[in-house]
Amino acid sequence: MLSLALVASLLTTTVASADDPGGSSLQDLQRKRDQVRAQKAAKASEVDGLKATDANVTAALGALNDQVNAQQDRVEEAQRAVTQAEADRRAAESAQKDAQAQLDSLRTRMRDSAVQAYVSLGSEDPMAGVAVDDVNDAVTKRTFLSVQANENTDVVEQYRAKQEDLETLRATAAEASARATRSKAAVQSRLDDLNSAFQKQQSFAAQVDDRINAALAEADSLSAIDSNLSSTISAKQDEMARMIAAQKAAAEARAAQARVTLKAATPAPSGQGGNGPADNPPSGGGGGSYSISGAGPIVSVGGIQVSASIASNLQALLSAASAAGINFGGGGYRDPAGQIAVRRSNCGSSSYAIYEMPASSCRPPTAKPGTSMHERGLAIDFTQGGSTLSRGSSGFAWLQANAARFGFFNLPSEPWHWSTNGN
Repeated sequence: MLSLALVASLLTTTVASADDPGGSSLQDLQRKRDQVRAQKAAKASEVDGLKATDANVTAALGALNDQVNAQQDRVEEAQRAVTQAEADRRAAESAQKDAQAQLDSLRTRMRDSAVQAYVSLGSEDPMAGVAVDDVNDAVTKRTFLSVQANENTDVVEQYRAKQEDLETLRATAAEASARATRSKAAVQSRLDDLNSAFQKQQSFAAQVDDRINAALAEADSLSAIDSNLSSTISAKQDEMARMIAAQKAAAEARAAQARVTLKAATPAPSGQGGNGPADNPPSGGGGGSYSISGAGPIVSVGGIQVSASIASNLQALLSAASAAGINFGGGGYRDPAGQIAVRRSNCGSSSYAIYEMPASSCRPPTAKPGTSMHERGLAIDFTQGGSTLSRGSSGFAWLQANAARFGFFNLPSEPWHWSTNGN
Protein backbone atom coordinates (compact mmCIF):
# COMPACT_ATOMS: atom_id res chain seq x y z
CA MET A 1 0.00 0.00 0.00
CA LEU A 2 1.10 3.61 -0.59
CA SER A 3 2.49 5.48 2.41
CA LEU A 4 0.18 8.03 4.10
CA ALA A 5 2.70 10.84 3.42
CA LEU A 6 2.82 10.06 -0.29
CA VAL A 7 -0.96 9.76 -0.51
CA ALA A 8 -1.29 13.17 1.18
CA SER A 9 1.20 14.63 -1.30
CA LEU A 10 -0.70 13.18 -4.24
CA LEU A 11 -3.99 14.54 -2.91
CA THR A 12 -2.45 17.98 -2.39
CA THR A 13 -1.12 18.02 -5.95
CA THR A 14 -4.47 16.90 -7.30
CA VAL A 15 -6.44 19.49 -5.34
CA ALA A 16 -4.05 22.29 -6.31
CA SER A 17 -4.42 21.50 -10.00
CA ALA A 18 -8.14 20.74 -10.02
CA ASP A 19 -10.44 23.09 -11.93
CA ASP A 20 -12.56 24.03 -8.95
CA PRO A 21 -14.50 27.30 -9.29
CA GLY A 22 -12.74 28.98 -6.36
CA GLY A 23 -9.27 28.18 -7.67
CA SER A 24 -10.12 29.40 -11.16
CA SER A 25 -11.55 32.66 -9.81
CA LEU A 26 -8.42 33.29 -7.75
CA GLN A 27 -6.17 32.57 -10.72
CA ASP A 28 -8.28 34.86 -12.91
CA LEU A 29 -7.99 37.66 -10.35
CA GLN A 30 -4.23 37.16 -10.13
CA ARG A 31 -3.89 37.25 -13.92
CA LYS A 32 -5.97 40.42 -14.12
CA ARG A 33 -3.88 42.02 -11.39
CA ASP A 34 -0.68 41.09 -13.23
CA GLN A 35 -2.08 42.51 -16.47
CA VAL A 36 -2.97 45.82 -14.78
CA ARG A 37 0.52 46.07 -13.25
CA ALA A 38 2.13 45.31 -16.59
CA GLN A 39 0.02 47.97 -18.32
CA LYS A 40 0.91 50.56 -15.68
CA ALA A 41 4.59 49.68 -15.96
CA ALA A 42 4.45 49.94 -19.75
CA LYS A 43 2.90 53.41 -19.51
CA ALA A 44 5.37 54.39 -16.78
CA SER A 45 8.34 53.49 -18.97
CA GLU A 46 7.00 55.93 -21.59
CA VAL A 47 7.02 58.85 -19.14
CA ASP A 48 9.72 61.42 -19.83
CA GLY A 49 11.66 61.41 -16.60
CA LEU A 50 13.14 64.82 -17.38
CA LYS A 51 10.07 66.77 -18.49
CA ALA A 52 7.02 65.14 -16.88
CA THR A 53 5.38 66.60 -13.78
CA ASP A 54 6.59 65.57 -10.35
CA ALA A 55 3.32 63.71 -9.76
CA ASN A 56 3.68 61.72 -12.99
CA VAL A 57 7.31 60.88 -12.26
CA THR A 58 6.48 59.72 -8.73
CA ALA A 59 3.60 57.60 -10.04
CA ALA A 60 5.85 56.09 -12.72
CA LEU A 61 8.52 55.21 -10.15
CA GLY A 62 5.85 53.48 -8.07
CA ALA A 63 4.41 51.56 -11.04
CA LEU A 64 7.82 50.32 -12.17
CA ASN A 65 8.68 49.34 -8.62
CA ASP A 66 5.41 47.39 -8.30
CA GLN A 67 6.17 45.55 -11.53
CA VAL A 68 9.65 44.56 -10.34
CA ASN A 69 8.19 43.29 -7.06
CA ALA A 70 5.47 41.36 -8.91
CA GLN A 71 8.02 39.71 -11.20
CA GLN A 72 10.15 38.83 -8.20
CA ASP A 73 7.12 37.20 -6.57
CA ARG A 74 6.52 35.16 -9.74
CA VAL A 75 10.16 34.01 -9.76
CA GLU A 76 9.93 32.92 -6.12
CA GLU A 77 6.64 31.15 -6.84
CA ALA A 78 8.26 29.17 -9.67
CA GLN A 79 11.27 28.38 -7.49
CA ARG A 80 8.94 27.00 -4.79
CA ALA A 81 7.23 24.87 -7.45
CA VAL A 82 10.64 23.42 -8.44
CA THR A 83 11.43 22.63 -4.80
CA GLN A 84 8.04 20.92 -4.28
CA ALA A 85 8.30 18.93 -7.52
CA GLU A 86 11.80 17.73 -6.61
CA ALA A 87 10.59 16.73 -3.13
CA ASP A 88 7.62 14.84 -4.64
CA ARG A 89 9.96 13.05 -7.05
CA ARG A 90 12.33 12.01 -4.25
CA ALA A 91 9.43 10.81 -2.10
CA ALA A 92 7.99 8.75 -4.98
CA GLU A 93 11.37 7.25 -5.82
CA SER A 94 11.98 6.34 -2.16
CA ALA A 95 8.52 4.74 -1.89
CA GLN A 96 9.23 3.00 -5.22
CA LYS A 97 12.37 1.39 -3.76
CA ASP A 98 10.40 0.21 -0.71
CA ALA A 99 7.68 -1.24 -2.92
CA GLN A 100 10.25 -3.01 -5.08
CA ALA A 101 11.87 -4.54 -1.97
CA GLN A 102 8.45 -5.77 -0.76
CA LEU A 103 7.71 -7.12 -4.22
CA ASP A 104 11.01 -9.04 -4.23
CA SER A 105 10.17 -10.51 -0.83
CA LEU A 106 6.73 -11.62 -2.02
CA ARG A 107 8.29 -13.10 -5.15
CA THR A 108 10.65 -15.13 -2.94
CA ARG A 109 7.74 -16.40 -0.85
CA MET A 110 5.85 -17.40 -3.97
CA ARG A 111 8.88 -19.21 -5.31
CA ASP A 112 9.41 -21.06 -2.04
CA SER A 113 5.75 -22.02 -1.94
CA ALA A 114 5.94 -23.34 -5.51
CA VAL A 115 9.03 -25.41 -4.63
CA GLN A 116 7.31 -26.80 -1.58
CA ALA A 117 4.24 -27.69 -3.63
CA TYR A 118 6.44 -29.42 -6.25
CA VAL A 119 8.24 -31.45 -3.57
CA SER A 120 4.95 -32.39 -1.96
CA LEU A 121 3.55 -33.58 -5.28
CA GLY A 122 6.43 -36.10 -5.43
CA SER A 123 4.53 -38.41 -3.05
CA GLU A 124 1.26 -40.12 -3.82
CA ASP A 125 -0.40 -38.41 -0.91
CA PRO A 126 1.18 -35.41 0.81
CA MET A 127 -1.13 -36.13 3.81
CA ALA A 128 -0.41 -39.81 3.96
CA GLY A 129 0.92 -39.46 7.49
CA VAL A 130 -2.46 -38.30 8.70
CA ALA A 131 -4.83 -41.14 9.64
CA VAL A 132 -8.31 -41.05 8.09
CA ASP A 133 -9.89 -43.90 10.02
CA ASP A 134 -12.20 -41.53 11.80
CA VAL A 135 -14.01 -38.28 11.04
CA ASN A 136 -11.65 -36.11 13.11
CA ASP A 137 -8.60 -37.18 11.09
CA ALA A 138 -10.35 -36.32 7.80
CA VAL A 139 -11.34 -32.86 9.04
CA THR A 140 -7.77 -32.20 10.13
CA LYS A 141 -6.45 -33.13 6.69
CA ARG A 142 -8.89 -30.88 4.84
CA THR A 143 -8.25 -27.98 7.20
CA PHE A 144 -4.47 -28.18 6.72
CA LEU A 145 -4.79 -28.21 2.93
CA SER A 146 -7.23 -25.26 3.01
CA VAL A 147 -4.88 -23.14 5.14
CA GLN A 148 -1.97 -23.79 2.80
CA ALA A 149 -4.08 -22.88 -0.26
CA ASN A 150 -5.35 -19.66 1.38
CA GLU A 151 -1.81 -18.58 2.29
CA ASN A 152 -0.68 -19.05 -1.27
CA THR A 153 -3.66 -17.08 -2.60
CA ASP A 154 -3.00 -14.22 -0.13
CA VAL A 155 0.64 -13.99 -1.21
CA VAL A 156 -0.41 -13.84 -4.86
CA GLU A 157 -2.94 -11.05 -4.11
CA GLN A 158 -0.36 -9.09 -2.16
CA TYR A 159 2.07 -9.47 -5.07
CA ARG A 160 -0.48 -8.17 -7.57
CA ALA A 161 -1.42 -5.22 -5.30
CA LYS A 162 2.23 -4.30 -4.79
CA GLN A 163 2.81 -4.42 -8.56
CA GLU A 164 -0.02 -1.91 -8.99
CA ASP A 165 1.49 0.30 -6.28
CA LEU A 166 4.86 0.14 -8.00
CA GLU A 167 3.39 1.22 -11.33
CA THR A 168 1.56 4.11 -9.62
CA LEU A 169 4.77 5.22 -7.91
CA ARG A 170 6.71 5.08 -11.17
CA ALA A 171 4.08 7.26 -12.83
CA THR A 172 4.10 9.65 -9.86
CA ALA A 173 7.90 9.98 -9.99
CA ALA A 174 7.83 10.57 -13.75
CA GLU A 175 5.08 13.22 -13.38
CA ALA A 176 7.02 14.97 -10.59
CA SER A 177 10.20 14.95 -12.69
CA ALA A 178 8.34 16.44 -15.67
CA ARG A 179 6.76 19.04 -13.37
CA ALA A 180 10.21 19.98 -12.02
CA THR A 181 11.49 20.41 -15.58
CA ARG A 182 8.55 22.66 -16.48
CA SER A 183 8.98 24.68 -13.28
CA LYS A 184 12.69 25.17 -13.94
CA ALA A 185 11.85 26.51 -17.40
CA ALA A 186 9.26 28.81 -15.77
CA VAL A 187 11.92 30.07 -13.35
CA GLN A 188 14.21 31.03 -16.22
CA SER A 189 11.39 32.67 -18.17
CA ARG A 190 10.31 34.65 -15.12
CA LEU A 191 13.89 35.62 -14.36
CA ASP A 192 14.07 37.06 -17.87
CA ASP A 193 10.86 39.04 -17.16
CA LEU A 194 12.30 40.18 -13.83
CA ASN A 195 15.54 41.33 -15.44
CA SER A 196 13.57 43.20 -18.12
CA ALA A 197 11.40 44.92 -15.49
CA PHE A 198 14.49 45.75 -13.45
CA GLN A 199 16.31 47.27 -16.42
CA LYS A 200 13.28 49.45 -17.24
CA GLN A 201 13.10 50.55 -13.63
CA GLN A 202 16.81 51.39 -13.54
CA SER A 203 16.71 53.16 -16.90
CA PHE A 204 13.88 55.38 -15.69
CA ALA A 205 15.63 55.89 -12.36
CA ALA A 206 18.67 57.17 -14.27
CA GLN A 207 16.43 59.71 -16.02
CA VAL A 208 14.94 60.74 -12.70
CA ASP A 209 18.44 61.10 -11.27
CA ASP A 210 19.19 63.60 -14.05
CA ARG A 211 15.88 65.32 -13.36
CA ILE A 212 16.64 65.55 -9.64
CA ASN A 213 20.04 67.00 -10.42
CA ALA A 214 18.59 69.65 -12.74
CA ALA A 215 15.75 70.51 -10.36
CA LEU A 216 18.07 70.84 -7.38
CA ALA A 217 20.42 73.04 -9.40
CA GLU A 218 17.39 75.19 -10.24
CA ALA A 219 16.34 75.28 -6.58
CA ASP A 220 19.80 76.49 -5.64
CA SER A 221 19.61 79.24 -8.26
CA LEU A 222 16.13 80.24 -7.08
CA SER A 223 17.09 80.45 -3.41
CA ALA A 224 18.10 84.11 -3.73
CA ILE A 225 14.90 85.27 -5.45
CA ASP A 226 12.22 82.85 -4.14
CA SER A 227 13.28 80.83 -1.08
CA ASN A 228 9.82 79.24 -0.61
CA LEU A 229 9.70 77.90 -4.16
CA SER A 230 13.31 76.75 -3.80
CA SER A 231 12.42 74.81 -0.64
CA THR A 232 9.34 73.25 -2.27
CA ILE A 233 11.37 72.04 -5.25
CA SER A 234 14.07 70.61 -3.00
CA ALA A 235 11.50 68.76 -0.86
CA LYS A 236 9.90 67.12 -3.91
CA GLN A 237 13.27 66.06 -5.26
CA ASP A 238 14.25 64.69 -1.88
CA GLU A 239 11.10 62.53 -1.90
CA MET A 240 11.96 61.12 -5.33
CA ALA A 241 15.58 60.60 -4.28
CA ARG A 242 14.39 58.53 -1.33
CA MET A 243 12.25 56.39 -3.64
CA ILE A 244 15.24 55.74 -5.90
CA ALA A 245 17.47 54.96 -2.91
CA ALA A 246 14.88 52.48 -1.60
CA GLN A 247 14.65 50.82 -5.02
CA LYS A 248 18.42 50.46 -5.22
CA ALA A 249 18.60 48.97 -1.72
CA ALA A 250 15.77 46.52 -2.52
CA ALA A 251 17.45 45.51 -5.78
CA GLU A 252 20.76 44.85 -4.02
CA ALA A 253 19.06 42.76 -1.33
CA ARG A 254 17.09 40.85 -3.95
CA ALA A 255 20.18 40.08 -6.00
CA ALA A 256 22.11 38.93 -2.94
CA GLN A 257 19.27 36.71 -1.71
CA ALA A 258 18.36 35.11 -5.02
CA ARG A 259 21.93 35.10 -6.44
CA VAL A 260 20.61 36.90 -9.49
CA THR A 261 22.96 39.29 -11.27
CA LEU A 262 21.00 42.36 -12.20
CA LYS A 263 23.20 44.94 -13.86
CA ALA A 264 22.30 48.47 -12.86
CA ALA A 265 21.99 51.06 -15.57
CA THR A 266 24.56 53.45 -14.07
CA PRO A 267 26.72 51.69 -11.45
CA ALA A 268 29.24 53.72 -9.46
CA PRO A 269 32.93 53.05 -10.18
CA SER A 270 34.44 50.38 -7.94
CA GLY A 271 35.64 51.68 -4.61
CA GLN A 272 33.95 55.06 -5.04
CA GLY A 273 30.78 56.56 -3.64
CA GLY A 274 29.40 57.50 -0.26
CA ASN A 275 30.42 60.34 1.98
CA GLY A 276 33.61 61.59 3.51
CA PRO A 277 37.22 60.42 3.40
CA ALA A 278 36.23 56.82 2.58
CA ASP A 279 35.76 57.90 -1.03
CA ASN A 280 38.69 57.07 -3.26
CA PRO A 281 39.33 59.79 -5.84
CA PRO A 282 39.84 58.81 -9.48
CA SER A 283 43.30 58.86 -10.98
CA GLY A 284 44.61 62.40 -10.91
CA GLY A 285 43.07 63.35 -7.54
CA GLY A 286 41.04 66.51 -6.79
CA GLY A 287 38.93 68.55 -9.13
CA GLY A 288 41.72 69.87 -11.31
CA SER A 289 40.70 67.71 -14.27
CA TYR A 290 37.21 69.20 -14.35
CA SER A 291 36.42 72.43 -16.13
CA ILE A 292 33.34 74.54 -15.50
CA SER A 293 33.20 77.58 -17.72
CA GLY A 294 30.57 79.95 -18.99
CA ALA A 295 30.33 81.51 -22.44
CA GLY A 296 32.50 84.57 -21.88
CA PRO A 297 32.64 87.06 -19.01
CA ILE A 298 29.61 87.69 -16.79
CA VAL A 299 27.81 91.04 -17.14
CA SER A 300 24.68 92.60 -15.66
CA VAL A 301 21.65 93.31 -17.88
CA GLY A 302 18.73 94.99 -16.15
CA GLY A 303 20.03 93.69 -12.82
CA ILE A 304 20.28 90.10 -14.14
CA GLN A 305 23.78 88.62 -14.39
CA VAL A 306 24.37 86.60 -17.55
CA SER A 307 27.16 85.62 -19.92
CA ALA A 308 28.29 88.49 -22.15
CA SER A 309 27.51 86.25 -25.14
CA ILE A 310 23.73 86.64 -24.56
CA ALA A 311 23.69 90.15 -23.07
CA SER A 312 22.37 91.82 -26.23
CA ASN A 313 19.66 89.15 -26.62
CA LEU A 314 18.46 89.63 -23.07
CA GLN A 315 18.52 93.42 -23.35
CA ALA A 316 16.39 93.25 -26.50
CA LEU A 317 13.92 90.89 -24.80
CA LEU A 318 13.57 93.10 -21.70
CA SER A 319 13.04 96.20 -23.86
CA ALA A 320 10.37 94.51 -26.00
CA ALA A 321 8.57 93.21 -22.91
CA SER A 322 8.67 96.64 -21.27
CA ALA A 323 7.17 98.19 -24.40
CA ALA A 324 4.33 95.69 -24.03
CA GLY A 325 3.77 96.75 -20.42
CA ILE A 326 5.55 93.81 -18.82
CA ASN A 327 8.54 94.37 -16.60
CA PHE A 328 10.80 91.42 -15.83
CA GLY A 329 13.35 90.91 -13.09
CA GLY A 330 15.09 87.70 -12.09
CA GLY A 331 18.27 85.79 -11.43
CA GLY A 332 20.84 84.48 -13.84
CA TYR A 333 24.44 83.43 -13.27
CA ARG A 334 25.35 81.32 -10.24
CA ASP A 335 28.99 80.77 -9.31
CA PRO A 336 29.77 77.00 -9.34
CA ALA A 337 32.30 77.43 -6.53
CA GLY A 338 29.46 77.52 -4.00
CA GLN A 339 28.00 74.32 -5.43
CA ILE A 340 31.37 72.58 -5.21
CA ALA A 341 31.58 73.45 -1.53
CA VAL A 342 28.06 72.12 -0.87
CA ARG A 343 28.80 68.90 -2.77
CA ARG A 344 31.97 68.41 -0.76
CA SER A 345 29.92 68.69 2.42
CA ASN A 346 26.94 66.54 1.34
CA CYS A 347 28.52 64.01 -1.03
CA GLY A 348 32.16 63.49 -0.13
CA SER A 349 35.61 64.86 -0.76
CA SER A 350 36.76 62.79 -3.76
CA SER A 351 36.55 64.04 -7.34
CA TYR A 352 33.95 61.34 -8.06
CA ALA A 353 31.82 62.43 -5.09
CA ILE A 354 31.99 66.12 -6.00
CA TYR A 355 31.60 65.97 -9.77
CA GLU A 356 30.07 62.62 -10.77
CA MET A 357 28.04 61.00 -7.99
CA PRO A 358 24.28 61.05 -8.74
CA ALA A 359 22.53 63.85 -6.89
CA SER A 360 20.18 61.32 -5.24
CA SER A 361 23.14 59.50 -3.64
CA CYS A 362 24.13 62.55 -1.58
CA ARG A 363 22.58 63.33 1.80
CA PRO A 364 20.73 65.56 1.35
CA PRO A 365 20.41 65.21 -2.44
CA THR A 366 22.68 67.81 -4.06
CA ALA A 367 23.09 68.86 -7.70
CA LYS A 368 26.38 68.29 -9.50
CA PRO A 369 28.40 71.45 -10.08
CA GLY A 370 28.68 72.53 -13.69
CA THR A 371 25.44 70.89 -14.87
CA SER A 372 23.21 73.93 -14.57
CA MET A 373 22.86 76.45 -17.38
CA HIS A 374 22.89 79.08 -14.62
CA GLU A 375 26.51 78.21 -13.84
CA ARG A 376 27.38 79.08 -17.44
CA GLY A 377 25.42 82.32 -17.39
CA LEU A 378 23.08 81.01 -20.10
CA ALA A 379 19.81 80.74 -18.14
CA ILE A 380 17.45 83.17 -16.43
CA ASP A 381 14.77 82.64 -13.76
CA PHE A 382 12.29 85.44 -14.53
CA THR A 383 10.21 87.27 -11.96
CA GLN A 384 7.29 89.62 -12.53
CA GLY A 385 6.15 92.09 -9.90
CA GLY A 386 8.61 90.56 -7.42
CA SER A 387 7.20 87.04 -7.73
CA THR A 388 8.61 84.08 -9.60
CA LEU A 389 6.91 83.69 -12.96
CA SER A 390 3.92 81.32 -12.91
CA ARG A 391 2.28 79.51 -15.81
CA GLY A 392 -0.91 81.60 -15.71
CA SER A 393 0.83 84.98 -15.57
CA SER A 394 0.84 87.56 -18.34
CA GLY A 395 4.64 87.49 -18.31
CA PHE A 396 4.70 83.74 -19.04
CA ALA A 397 2.18 84.18 -21.86
CA TRP A 398 4.31 86.94 -23.37
CA LEU A 399 7.48 84.85 -23.16
CA GLN A 400 5.73 81.89 -24.76
CA ALA A 401 4.81 84.08 -27.69
CA ASN A 402 8.04 86.06 -28.02
CA ALA A 403 11.07 84.56 -26.20
CA ALA A 404 12.12 82.24 -29.01
CA ARG A 405 12.88 85.13 -31.38
CA PHE A 406 15.39 86.41 -28.83
CA GLY A 407 16.99 82.95 -28.46
CA PHE A 408 15.41 81.87 -25.16
CA PHE A 409 13.45 78.67 -24.57
CA ASN A 410 11.44 77.34 -21.64
CA LEU A 411 11.92 74.22 -19.55
CA PRO A 412 8.31 72.87 -19.58
CA SER A 413 8.23 71.84 -15.92
CA GLU A 414 9.48 75.27 -14.75
CA PRO A 415 7.58 78.27 -16.19
CA TRP A 416 10.10 80.73 -14.74
CA HIS A 417 13.20 79.06 -16.23
CA TRP A 418 14.36 80.13 -19.71
CA SER A 419 17.70 79.32 -21.28
CA THR A 420 19.50 79.25 -24.61
CA ASN A 421 18.66 75.55 -25.14
CA GLY A 422 15.53 74.97 -23.01
CA ASN A 423 17.49 73.06 -20.36
